[in-house]
Amino acid sequence: MPSEVDVEESLQPLVGENEKTVSDILQQVPAIWPVSYSLCFAYLANVHKAIPYITQDNLDIWVKELLEKYEEKGLHFVLARIKTVRFSSPRLQGKKGLRLDDVRGRLQLYLNGLAGKEVPIIASGTTYTDTHSIFVPWELNLFEDDNDAFLLYKCLISFQWASQKVGTVGIRGYGNRSAKTNHPLQNFFTSGTDPLMLMQLYHFFEMVRTLSFLRRELPGLMKAFASIAPQLRRHLPEAANATDLILTLQHLLLEGAGFDDAHSPLMQCIAHWVGQCESRQALRTTSQRAATDIATLAGKDSLYSWEREPLVFQGEIRLNEVMAAIQKQRTLQQQDFIETFSSYLAESTEYDVVSETVAEESTDGSPDSQDLVADLRRELEEEKQAGNPVYILVGEQKIELNEELAELTEEIVEDLGHLPAHYVNSAVMEADQSRSMTRDEGNDAVQTAVRFKYDEWDYRRKGFRKDWCVVTEKPVHQMQSSFVEETLSQYRYQIAMLKRQFEMLQTTNRYVYRQKEGDDIDFDAVVESIADSRAGYTPSDNLFIRLLPDQRDIAVLFLVDMSSSTEGWVGRSIKEALILISEAMEMLNDRYGIYGFSGRCRLGCDIFPIKSLDEKHSAKIRQRIAGISPKEYTRMGPAIRHMSSLFQQVDATLRLLVILSDGKPKDYDDYKDEYAIEDTRHALFEAQAAGIHPFCITIDEHAQSYMSHMYGPANFIFVDNLQKLPTLMPEIYRTLTT
Repeated sequence: MPSEVDVEESLQPLVGENEKTVSDILQQVPAIWPVSYSLCFAYLANVHKAIPYITQDNLDIWVKELLEKYEEKGLHFVLARIKTVRFSSPRLQGKKGLRLDDVRGRLQLYLNGLAGKEVPIIASGTTYTDTHSIFVPWELNLFEDDNDAFLLYKCLISFQWASQKVGTVGIRGYGNRSAKTNHPLQNFFTSGTDPLMLMQLYHFFEMVRTLSFLRRELPGLMKAFASIAPQLRRHLPEAANATDLILTLQHLLLEGAGFDDAHSPLMQCIAHWVGQCESRQALRTTSQRAATDIATLAGKDSLYSWEREPLVFQGEIRLNEVMAAIQKQRTLQQQDFIETFSSYLAESTEYDVVSETVAEESTDGSPDSQDLVADLRRELEEEKQAGNPVYILVGEQKIELNEELAELTEEIVEDLGHLPAHYVNSAVMEADQSRSMTRDEGNDAVQTAVRFKYDEWDYRRKGFRKDWCVVTEKPVHQMQSSFVEETLSQYRYQIAMLKRQFEMLQTTNRYVYRQKEGDDIDFDAVVESIADSRAGYTPSDNLFIRLLPDQRDIAVLFLVDMSSSTEGWVGRSIKEALILISEAMEMLNDRYGIYGFSGRCRLGCDIFPIKSLDEKHSAKIRQRIAGISPKEYTRMGPAIRHMSSLFQQVDATLRLLVILSDGKPKDYDDYKDEYAIEDTRHALFEAQAAGIHPFCITIDEHAQSYMSHMYGPANFIFVDNLQKLPTLMPEIYRTLTT
């Protein structure tokens, strides 16, 4: 049973409500309490918000819907439904609403065109923006006409986009050291005696300023909005008295009436600031001054109530979500800059390795006035206007930026006001490390090797990083050991059996129908010929079946994971499996190749050719297989793309890529987790689009959690016993090619 304190706290919002209304509300408690205690307390604490919209006849329907949504999506989702009950009230009265899922495609295209970039539309319990995405209700039930509902969707999306443009909740312009943890607006709201009052007033004047911006930018849309504004006003509760100032202002705004009232100094002051916010020169500081001025006047009278929900298109101010989105975006920008600039430096012929950091930042985190890379905003703008290239000084070296880096730098400077020194320092350190590794590993074979550049898919930006990975083919040294002889001896009976089975595959016959001559009669063709003759058409004389040897036209590449995790029994089992499959493949005419892959970081992706498609099987091939050894990491995307490029030169009916790996893709740098999985998945999509059929044999016991996402549910197999791998692999190949 709940404590008396919990009960009193949850019932406190209902104090002062009509006795009959409270009784109806409490009658629903026996239905909610057995489902969830937390839901019941949340219902009692928030149901007063639904009182203006819910009647006695549909209260039980609404509660039943809350219970269903709780079981489906949880408590947080239900709380949003309670707060947005005004969107659901028409449907509770039997009216049909418009769902976001039904119009998302058109709305997303509209918003992308409006913003000039992709701005995600996300279904939510209410409307707001975190400056990166726009959140809108999953359903609108305010209008019976779907056309009006769709227009409202357009209006609220346009309003949130416009609020991003005018900077209602953005943090740009507050200074370089702002917004490290708290949003600067939070400091403004708490500067007064009543933070809620300041927030509500600021939000109202920002709504006025945003609507004025929309009238200038989208006059056609705002003309259409004027036609549904009266309907929105009818869904607002009536202001009980003049103390509900925000609700009164909402009514006046939707009605289109003026705010000037000769008998009210407060309304006269509001009318003055509304005019100021509607001007083209208005800034958010205008709304802040207006909110402060009105709060000073209204604060003298404690009778004013400030707890009022915003209009549906106005949305909410959610500063925590804004800060989370901005910090996430800044982290991605930092990572993107460091990776891109370090790659640019590592490949640049004009850059020499430096041992010291290029700049230091002051202890308070602001850029040093003597910093060579600080405060680039003015320089970027001047160079851009003059059409000159943008550059960064690294030590005493002048590094000219390419277009991608210049745009990325400009975005960072526009956001932070400067390019942080530690961004450049980190990029320089990575570039120096990459160059040092290349020198240390340099040898004659590597220096003369052919290098290939491949794109890499970045799911975060939904695009490719152009020429991001460098693949180098390196030779596998032939190992003169007894491994091959031991394997051939250990599996001699399995090899003999596999050769017979594969030989049968090679001599399999197939029937060819509708031939002029053959070994048997094609009865289907005979029936059609008789029917054509009776119908007056010339009958066909292709009435026979011929038995022909099946001509296999198959090319397969085996891609072997040579990462450090394959050391020990894992690597031995893989090599034994390759020995068996290569011996059995000699009984077929199938073209096959064997390649290994490993590497470290994106500039050091190594491919080890063990047998090319055109190379004959020999003792050298066996010794190369014996020479397979664990190397570095598992950057799988570049290896798959390299195999796809090799397949482009092969004409075959079936092109098969078989990957042997002991785990998920991972590299030394940020190539891990979701990023690595999504890049590998995209590389597999590219292979499939090129007519290549990928299949993976894995020994990772956790493979099910990610392999199905990368390859598809039927394109991989998990081998739980390594001792079975040598004999299973030929069986798998036979199944895939039969």
